[in-house]
Amino acid sequence: MWHSWPCLSRFDAINLQIHEAGFLQLTREQACFRTCLVRLGRANCSELWIRAGALVIFGARETGSGWRYAALTLLTSAALLLVIVSPVSAAPPVQLMPPTIAKAQADAQAKAQTEAEARAKAQAETDAMVPPAVAEVAPVDVPASEAPASVAPVLKKAVVEKTRYNVVVFGDSLGDGVWAGIYHALRKDKRFNVIRKSKVATGFVRRDYYDWNEAVRKTADDTTIDIAVVIMGTNDRQTIVEDGARYALFTDKWREIYGARVNDFTATLKATGAKIYWVGLPVMRSATFEGDMKNFTKIFKAHAAENDVTFLPTHDLLADANGKYAAYGTDAAGRKKLLRSEDGIHFTMQGYEKLVSTVTHAIKQDVDGGVITANASAIAVSGAAAEASSQAGARSAETIGLKAQIYDVAEGRPGRSDDWRWTGAAH
Repeated sequence: MWHSWPCLSRFDAINLQIHEAGFLQLTREQACFRTCLVRLGRANCSELWIRAGALVIFGARETGSGWRYAALTLLTSAALLLVIVSPVSAAPPVQLMPPTIAKAQADAQAKAQTEAEARAKAQAETDAMVPPAVAEVAPVDVPASEAPASVAPVLKKAVVEKTRYNVVVFGDSLGDGVWAGIYHALRKDKRFNVIRKSKVATGFVRRDYYDWNEAVRKTADDTTIDIAVVIMGTNDRQTIVEDGARYALFTDKWREIYGARVNDFTATLKATGAKIYWVGLPVMRSATFEGDMKNFTKIFKAHAAENDVTFLPTHDLLADANGKYAAYGTDAAGRKKLLRSEDGIHFTMQGYEKLVSTVTHAIKQDVDGGVITANASAIAVSGAAAEASSQAGARSAETIGLKAQIYDVAEGRPGRSDDWRWTGAAH
Protein backbone atom coordinates (compact mmCIF):
# COMPACT_ATOMS: atom_id res chain seq x y z
CA MET A 1 0.00 0.00 0.00
CA TRP A 2 2.87 2.40 0.80
CA HIS A 3 4.10 2.57 -2.79
CA SER A 4 0.75 4.04 -3.99
CA TRP A 5 1.13 7.20 -1.94
CA PRO A 6 2.64 9.90 -4.26
CA CYS A 7 3.34 12.25 -1.35
CA LEU A 8 5.96 9.90 0.05
CA SER A 9 9.51 9.77 -1.14
CA ARG A 10 11.00 6.31 -1.61
CA PHE A 11 13.04 6.70 1.55
CA ASP A 12 9.97 7.73 3.59
CA ALA A 13 8.04 4.83 2.14
CA ILE A 14 10.83 2.49 3.18
CA ASN A 15 10.66 3.90 6.70
CA LEU A 16 6.90 3.30 6.78
CA GLN A 17 7.31 -0.25 5.51
CA ILE A 18 9.83 -1.01 8.21
CA HIS A 19 7.60 0.59 10.86
CA GLU A 20 4.70 -1.58 9.75
CA ALA A 21 6.93 -4.65 10.10
CA GLY A 22 7.65 -3.65 13.69
CA PHE A 23 11.43 -3.71 13.19
CA LEU A 24 11.16 -7.49 13.47
CA GLN A 25 12.24 -8.59 9.98
CA LEU A 26 15.63 -6.80 9.64
CA THR A 27 17.73 -9.73 10.84
CA ARG A 28 20.20 -9.50 7.93
CA GLU A 29 20.71 -5.74 8.36
CA GLN A 30 21.09 -6.13 12.13
CA ALA A 31 23.69 -8.85 11.62
CA CYS A 32 25.59 -6.56 9.26
CA PHE A 33 25.51 -3.65 11.71
CA ARG A 34 26.57 -5.95 14.59
CA THR A 35 29.56 -7.07 12.52
CA CYS A 36 30.63 -3.46 12.04
CA LEU A 37 30.29 -2.83 15.75
CA VAL A 38 32.37 -5.90 16.66
CA ARG A 39 35.14 -4.81 14.35
CA LEU A 40 35.04 -1.33 15.89
CA GLY A 41 35.14 -2.73 19.42
CA ARG A 42 31.58 -1.70 20.31
CA ALA A 43 29.96 -5.14 20.51
CA ASN A 44 28.07 -4.22 23.70
CA CYS A 45 26.01 -1.50 22.07
CA SER A 46 22.33 -1.31 23.09
CA GLU A 47 19.67 -3.05 21.00
CA LEU A 48 18.07 0.30 20.10
CA TRP A 49 21.23 1.49 18.33
CA ILE A 50 21.56 -1.82 16.52
CA ARG A 51 18.02 -1.53 15.18
CA ALA A 52 18.62 2.12 14.18
CA GLY A 53 21.73 1.14 12.27
CA ALA A 54 19.86 -1.75 10.63
CA LEU A 55 17.17 0.72 9.52
CA VAL A 56 19.74 2.98 7.86
CA ILE A 57 21.46 0.07 6.12
CA PHE A 58 18.11 -1.26 4.90
CA GLY A 59 17.19 2.17 3.53
CA ALA A 60 20.52 2.51 1.77
CA ARG A 61 20.15 -0.94 0.20
CA GLU A 62 16.62 -0.30 -1.00
CA THR A 63 17.36 3.08 -2.62
CA GLY A 64 19.80 1.44 -4.98
CA SER A 65 22.24 4.02 -6.33
CA GLY A 66 22.70 7.73 -7.04
CA TRP A 67 22.67 10.62 -4.66
CA ARG A 68 20.28 8.88 -2.32
CA TYR A 69 22.66 5.96 -1.97
CA ALA A 70 25.54 8.35 -1.25
CA ALA A 71 23.48 10.28 1.29
CA LEU A 72 22.32 7.15 3.09
CA THR A 73 25.84 5.80 3.13
CA LEU A 74 26.87 9.06 4.77
CA LEU A 75 24.06 8.67 7.31
CA THR A 76 25.18 5.14 8.08
CA SER A 77 28.71 6.35 8.69
CA ALA A 78 27.40 9.11 10.93
CA ALA A 79 25.31 6.61 12.88
CA LEU A 80 28.31 4.35 13.33
CA LEU A 81 30.39 7.33 14.48
CA LEU A 82 27.65 8.32 16.89
CA VAL A 83 27.54 4.84 18.37
CA ILE A 84 31.32 4.74 18.68
CA VAL A 85 31.76 8.09 20.43
CA SER A 86 28.62 7.90 22.63
CA PRO A 87 28.72 6.10 26.00
CA VAL A 88 27.11 2.68 26.08
CA SER A 89 23.81 2.84 27.92
CA ALA A 90 23.65 0.76 31.10
CA ALA A 91 19.89 0.68 30.96
CA PRO A 92 18.19 -2.49 29.78
CA PRO A 93 17.44 -2.60 26.04
CA VAL A 94 14.20 -1.05 24.94
CA GLN A 95 11.76 -3.68 23.76
CA LEU A 96 9.58 -2.57 20.88
CA MET A 97 6.39 -4.60 20.62
CA PRO A 98 2.87 -4.15 19.35
CA PRO A 99 0.43 -2.55 21.84
CA THR A 100 -1.63 -5.75 22.04
CA ILE A 101 1.34 -7.78 23.27
CA ALA A 102 2.32 -5.10 25.77
CA LYS A 103 -1.25 -5.01 27.12
CA ALA A 104 -1.36 -8.80 27.40
CA GLN A 105 1.89 -8.83 29.37
CA ALA A 106 0.65 -6.08 31.67
CA ASP A 107 -2.59 -7.99 32.29
CA ALA A 108 -0.64 -11.19 33.05
CA GLN A 109 1.59 -9.36 35.54
CA ALA A 110 -1.43 -7.82 37.25
CA LYS A 111 -3.14 -11.22 37.48
CA ALA A 112 0.00 -12.84 38.94
CA GLN A 113 0.28 -10.08 41.54
CA THR A 114 -3.40 -10.51 42.50
CA GLU A 115 -2.97 -14.28 42.91
CA ALA A 116 0.16 -13.79 45.02
CA GLU A 117 -1.69 -11.40 47.31
CA ALA A 118 -4.57 -13.88 47.63
CA ARG A 119 -2.18 -16.70 48.57
CA ALA A 120 -0.44 -14.51 51.13
CA LYS A 121 -3.80 -13.59 52.65
CA ALA A 122 -4.88 -17.26 52.83
CA GLN A 123 -1.57 -18.24 54.46
CA ALA A 124 -1.98 -15.47 57.01
CA GLU A 125 -5.48 -16.68 57.86
CA THR A 126 -4.17 -20.26 58.23
CA ASP A 127 -1.34 -19.15 60.50
CA ALA A 128 -3.82 -17.24 62.62
CA MET A 129 -5.73 -20.48 63.26
CA VAL A 130 -2.75 -22.29 64.88
CA PRO A 131 -3.53 -22.76 68.61
CA PRO A 132 -1.15 -20.71 70.76
CA ALA A 133 -0.72 -23.72 73.06
CA VAL A 134 0.95 -25.62 70.25
CA ALA A 135 2.79 -22.88 68.37
CA GLU A 136 3.93 -20.28 70.87
CA VAL A 137 3.70 -21.32 74.53
CA ALA A 138 7.11 -21.64 76.16
CA PRO A 139 7.77 -24.43 78.66
CA VAL A 140 6.97 -23.55 82.26
CA ASP A 141 8.23 -25.37 85.33
CA VAL A 142 5.16 -26.68 87.14
CA PRO A 143 5.29 -29.05 90.11
CA ALA A 144 4.18 -32.52 89.18
CA SER A 145 1.50 -32.45 91.86
CA GLU A 146 -0.08 -29.31 90.36
CA ALA A 147 0.11 -30.21 86.69
CA PRO A 148 -3.27 -31.01 85.06
CA ALA A 149 -3.51 -34.74 84.40
CA SER A 150 -5.24 -34.25 81.05
CA VAL A 151 -2.66 -31.99 79.37
CA ALA A 152 0.00 -34.57 78.43
CA PRO A 153 -2.40 -37.22 77.01
CA VAL A 154 -4.23 -34.66 74.86
CA LEU A 155 -1.05 -33.27 73.31
CA LYS A 156 0.31 -36.77 72.70
CA LYS A 157 -2.88 -37.85 70.97
CA ALA A 158 -2.78 -34.81 68.69
CA VAL A 159 0.72 -35.80 67.56
CA VAL A 160 0.41 -39.55 66.97
CA GLU A 161 -3.23 -40.10 66.07
CA LYS A 162 -3.50 -41.66 62.63
CA THR A 163 -6.57 -40.88 60.59
CA ARG A 164 -5.76 -42.91 57.46
CA TYR A 165 -4.96 -46.63 57.36
CA ASN A 166 -3.57 -48.48 54.36
CA VAL A 167 -5.37 -51.79 53.83
CA VAL A 168 -3.10 -53.79 51.50
CA VAL A 169 -4.57 -56.95 49.93
CA PHE A 170 -2.25 -59.81 48.90
CA GLY A 171 -3.28 -62.96 47.05
CA ASP A 172 -4.06 -64.72 43.79
CA SER A 173 -7.14 -64.22 41.61
CA LEU A 174 -9.35 -64.58 44.70
CA GLY A 175 -7.25 -61.75 46.14
CA ASP A 176 -8.38 -59.54 43.27
CA GLY A 177 -11.99 -60.16 44.23
CA VAL A 178 -11.33 -59.73 47.96
CA TRP A 179 -9.70 -56.38 47.21
CA ALA A 180 -12.76 -55.33 45.18
CA GLY A 181 -15.13 -56.42 47.93
CA ILE A 182 -13.18 -54.58 50.65
CA TYR A 183 -12.96 -51.50 48.46
CA HIS A 184 -16.74 -51.51 48.01
CA ALA A 185 -17.36 -52.03 51.71
CA LEU A 186 -14.94 -49.31 52.90
CA ARG A 187 -15.12 -46.80 50.05
CA LYS A 188 -17.22 -44.34 52.09
CA ASP A 189 -15.07 -44.66 55.20
CA LYS A 190 -12.36 -42.05 54.74
CA ARG A 191 -10.13 -43.73 57.31
CA PHE A 192 -9.05 -46.40 54.85
CA ASN A 193 -7.02 -46.61 51.62
CA VAL A 194 -7.57 -50.02 50.03
CA ILE A 195 -4.54 -51.01 47.94
CA ARG A 196 -4.35 -54.04 45.63
CA LYS A 197 -1.15 -56.10 45.57
CA SER A 198 -2.71 -59.37 44.36
CA LYS A 199 -1.57 -61.21 41.24
CA VAL A 200 -3.60 -63.70 39.22
CA ALA A 201 -2.32 -67.29 38.80
CA THR A 202 0.26 -67.15 41.59
CA GLY A 203 0.96 -68.90 44.88
CA PHE A 204 3.74 -70.10 47.19
CA VAL A 205 4.65 -73.22 45.16
CA ARG A 206 5.89 -71.88 41.82
CA ARG A 207 8.61 -69.47 42.91
CA ASP A 208 10.12 -69.77 39.43
CA TYR A 209 6.95 -68.17 38.05
CA TYR A 210 6.31 -65.61 40.81
CA ASP A 211 8.13 -65.34 44.14
CA TRP A 212 5.69 -64.00 46.72
CA ASN A 213 8.35 -63.71 49.42
CA GLU A 214 10.43 -61.42 47.24
CA ALA A 215 7.34 -59.49 46.14
CA VAL A 216 6.16 -58.82 49.70
CA ARG A 217 9.62 -57.56 50.67
CA LYS A 218 9.54 -55.04 47.83
CA THR A 219 6.04 -53.95 48.82
CA ALA A 220 7.12 -53.52 52.44
CA ASP A 221 10.00 -51.30 51.29
CA ASP A 222 7.91 -48.89 49.22
CA THR A 223 4.45 -49.01 50.85
CA THR A 224 3.29 -48.31 54.38
CA ILE A 225 1.23 -51.35 55.39
CA ASP A 226 -1.07 -50.74 58.35
CA ILE A 227 -3.43 -53.64 57.65
CA ALA A 228 -2.59 -56.71 55.52
CA VAL A 229 -5.25 -59.04 54.13
CA VAL A 230 -4.03 -62.33 52.63
CA ILE A 231 -5.85 -65.05 50.70
CA MET A 232 -3.82 -67.69 48.88
CA GLY A 233 -3.79 -71.35 47.88
CA THR A 234 -6.02 -71.97 44.87
CA ASN A 235 -3.01 -72.24 42.54
CA ASP A 236 -0.80 -74.32 44.86
CA ARG A 237 -2.03 -77.87 44.14
CA GLN A 238 1.33 -78.65 42.59
CA THR A 239 4.60 -80.44 43.18
CA ILE A 240 7.30 -78.32 44.82
CA VAL A 241 10.71 -78.35 43.13
CA GLU A 242 13.52 -77.47 45.55
CA ASP A 243 17.24 -77.80 44.75
CA GLY A 244 16.46 -80.11 41.85
CA ALA A 245 14.31 -82.45 43.97
CA ARG A 246 10.57 -82.83 43.50
CA TYR A 247 8.12 -83.18 46.37
CA ALA A 248 4.53 -84.26 45.71
CA LEU A 249 1.55 -82.32 47.04
CA PHE A 250 0.89 -82.63 50.79
CA THR A 251 3.81 -84.98 51.50
CA ASP A 252 5.81 -84.27 54.66
CA LYS A 253 8.68 -82.55 52.84
CA TRP A 254 6.19 -80.59 50.72
CA ARG A 255 4.47 -79.35 53.90
CA GLU A 256 7.81 -78.43 55.45
CA ILE A 257 8.92 -76.31 52.48
CA TYR A 258 5.48 -74.77 51.95
CA GLY A 259 5.17 -73.91 55.65
CA ALA A 260 8.58 -72.25 55.65
CA ARG A 261 7.52 -70.03 52.75
CA VAL A 262 4.29 -69.09 54.52
CA ASN A 263 6.23 -68.22 57.68
CA ASP A 264 8.75 -66.14 55.70
CA PHE A 265 5.91 -64.23 54.03
CA THR A 266 4.21 -63.63 57.38
CA ALA A 267 7.45 -62.53 59.09
CA THR A 268 8.00 -59.83 56.45
CA LEU A 269 4.52 -58.43 57.04
CA LYS A 270 4.87 -58.56 60.81
CA ALA A 271 8.17 -56.66 60.61
CA THR A 272 6.26 -53.70 59.14
CA GLY A 273 4.05 -53.52 62.23
CA ALA A 274 0.95 -54.32 60.20
CA LYS A 275 -2.11 -56.07 61.58
CA ILE A 276 -2.50 -59.25 59.50
CA TYR A 277 -5.76 -60.97 58.59
CA TRP A 278 -5.35 -64.33 56.85
CA VAL A 279 -8.56 -65.29 55.04
CA GLY A 280 -9.52 -68.96 54.85
CA LEU A 281 -10.59 -70.47 51.53
CA PRO A 282 -14.32 -70.66 50.70
CA VAL A 283 -16.38 -73.72 49.81
CA MET A 284 -15.75 -75.04 46.27
CA ARG A 285 -18.03 -76.85 43.80
CA SER A 286 -15.62 -79.64 42.75
CA ALA A 287 -15.37 -82.30 45.46
CA THR A 288 -11.67 -82.91 44.74
CA PHE A 289 -10.86 -79.24 44.66
CA GLU A 290 -12.92 -78.71 47.81
CA GLY A 291 -10.94 -81.38 49.66
CA ASP A 292 -7.62 -79.82 48.71
CA MET A 293 -8.79 -76.33 49.68
CA LYS A 294 -9.77 -77.64 53.11
CA ASN A 295 -6.22 -78.96 53.51
CA PHE A 296 -4.79 -75.56 52.56
CA THR A 297 -7.14 -73.85 55.01
CA LYS A 298 -5.84 -76.12 57.79
CA ILE A 299 -2.25 -75.26 56.85
CA PHE A 300 -2.91 -71.51 56.87
CA LYS A 301 -4.87 -71.69 60.13
CA ALA A 302 -2.07 -73.58 61.87
CA HIS A 303 0.62 -71.17 60.71
CA ALA A 304 -1.56 -68.17 61.61
CA ALA A 305 -1.78 -69.47 65.15
CA GLU A 306 1.96 -70.15 65.19
CA ASN A 307 2.72 -66.58 64.05
CA ASP A 308 0.05 -64.87 66.19
CA VAL A 309 -1.92 -63.78 63.12
CA THR A 310 -5.70 -63.36 62.94
CA PHE A 311 -7.29 -66.14 60.87
CA LEU A 312 -10.77 -65.58 59.40
CA PRO A 313 -12.62 -68.72 58.17
CA THR A 314 -15.07 -68.25 55.29
CA HIS A 315 -16.11 -71.81 54.36
CA ASP A 316 -19.48 -71.86 56.11
CA LEU A 317 -20.21 -68.24 55.27
CA LEU A 318 -21.03 -69.10 51.64
CA ALA A 319 -22.11 -72.76 52.02
CA ASP A 320 -25.69 -74.01 52.19
CA ALA A 321 -27.39 -75.37 55.30
CA ASN A 322 -25.51 -78.66 54.87
CA GLY A 323 -22.10 -77.03 54.44
CA LYS A 324 -22.09 -77.70 50.69
CA TYR A 325 -21.45 -75.47 47.69
CA ALA A 326 -24.32 -73.19 46.66
CA ALA A 327 -24.24 -70.84 43.67
CA TYR A 328 -27.06 -68.69 45.06
CA GLY A 329 -27.43 -67.16 48.47
CA THR A 330 -28.45 -64.02 50.30
CA ASP A 331 -26.47 -60.84 49.85
CA ALA A 332 -25.69 -58.29 52.57
CA ALA A 333 -29.25 -56.95 52.33
CA GLY A 334 -30.81 -60.41 52.73
CA ARG A 335 -31.91 -60.71 49.09
CA LYS A 336 -31.35 -63.90 47.12
CA LYS A 337 -28.58 -63.34 44.58
CA LEU A 338 -26.16 -65.25 42.37
CA LEU A 339 -22.97 -65.25 44.46
CA ARG A 340 -20.64 -67.63 42.58
CA SER A 341 -19.19 -67.43 39.08
CA GLU A 342 -19.68 -70.18 36.54
CA ASP A 343 -16.30 -71.82 37.28
CA GLY A 344 -17.42 -72.87 40.77
CA ILE A 345 -14.40 -71.14 42.34
CA HIS A 346 -14.75 -67.39 42.05
CA PHE A 347 -17.58 -65.01 42.91
CA THR A 348 -19.84 -62.33 41.55
CA MET A 349 -19.46 -58.85 43.00
CA GLN A 350 -22.27 -59.55 45.49
CA GLY A 351 -20.47 -62.77 46.43
CA TYR A 352 -17.19 -61.00 47.11
CA GLU A 353 -18.95 -58.41 49.23
CA LYS A 354 -20.40 -61.20 51.36
CA LEU A 355 -17.05 -63.05 51.45
CA VAL A 356 -15.24 -60.04 52.89
CA SER A 357 -17.98 -59.07 55.34
CA THR A 358 -16.16 -60.82 58.17
CA VAL A 359 -12.89 -59.16 57.12
CA THR A 360 -14.22 -55.60 57.08
CA HIS A 361 -16.10 -56.20 60.34
CA ALA A 362 -12.89 -57.35 62.03
CA ILE A 363 -10.90 -54.42 60.61
CA LYS A 364 -13.40 -51.79 61.81
CA GLN A 365 -13.74 -53.46 65.19
CA ASP A 366 -9.97 -53.54 65.73
CA VAL A 367 -9.48 -49.94 64.58
CA ASP A 368 -12.32 -48.66 66.76
CA GLY A 369 -11.09 -50.71 69.70
CA GLY A 370 -7.51 -49.49 69.41
CA VAL A 371 -6.10 -52.92 68.51
CA ILE A 372 -4.58 -51.41 65.38
CA THR A 373 -2.45 -48.66 66.90
CA ALA A 374 -1.06 -45.60 65.20
CA ASN A 375 2.60 -45.49 64.30
CA ALA A 376 3.84 -41.92 64.56
CA SER A 377 6.68 -42.55 62.13
CA ALA A 378 4.52 -44.33 59.58
CA ILE A 379 2.87 -41.68 57.50
CA ALA A 380 0.25 -43.10 55.12
CA VAL A 381 1.33 -44.17 51.64
CA SER A 382 2.14 -41.16 49.52
CA GLY A 383 -1.01 -39.24 48.61
CA ALA A 384 -0.46 -39.87 44.92
CA ALA A 385 -0.22 -43.65 45.34
CA ALA A 386 -3.19 -43.87 47.67
CA GLU A 387 -5.37 -41.70 45.44
CA ALA A 388 -4.31 -43.66 42.36
CA SER A 389 -5.32 -46.88 44.09
CA SER A 390 -8.70 -45.44 45.09
CA GLN A 391 -9.37 -44.12 41.59
CA ALA A 392 -8.40 -47.47 40.10
CA GLY A 393 -10.80 -49.11 42.50
CA ALA A 394 -13.63 -46.84 41.43
CA ARG A 395 -13.04 -47.73 37.78
CA SER A 396 -12.42 -51.45 37.99
CA ALA A 397 -13.97 -52.88 41.14
CA GLU A 398 -17.24 -53.48 39.34
CA THR A 399 -15.60 -55.91 36.94
CA ILE A 400 -13.32 -57.77 39.36
CA GLY A 401 -14.73 -61.21 39.94
CA LEU A 402 -17.03 -61.07 36.93
CA LYS A 403 -16.17 -61.68 33.26
CA ALA A 404 -12.74 -60.10 33.62
CA GLN A 405 -11.76 -62.63 36.28
CA ILE A 406 -12.92 -66.05 34.94
CA TYR A 407 -10.59 -68.59 36.46
CA ASP A 408 -7.56 -69.61 34.42
CA VAL A 409 -8.26 -73.31 35.05
CA ALA A 410 -10.60 -73.19 32.05
CA GLU A 411 -7.50 -73.09 29.83
CA GLY A 412 -5.12 -75.07 32.02
CA ARG A 413 -2.10 -74.65 29.77
CA PRO A 414 0.84 -76.83 30.97
CA GLY A 415 3.48 -74.91 32.88
CA ARG A 416 1.21 -72.21 34.27
CA SER A 417 1.18 -71.83 38.04
CA ASP A 418 -2.53 -72.68 38.13
CA ASP A 419 -2.04 -76.03 36.35
CA TRP A 420 -2.01 -78.62 39.12
CA ARG A 421 -2.33 -81.52 36.65
CA TRP A 422 1.34 -81.62 35.75
CA THR A 423 3.57 -84.56 36.73
CA GLY A 424 3.81 -85.12 40.47
CA ALA A 425 0.61 -83.39 41.53
CA ALA A 426 -1.60 -85.37 43.84
CA HIS A 427 -5.29 -85.77 43.09
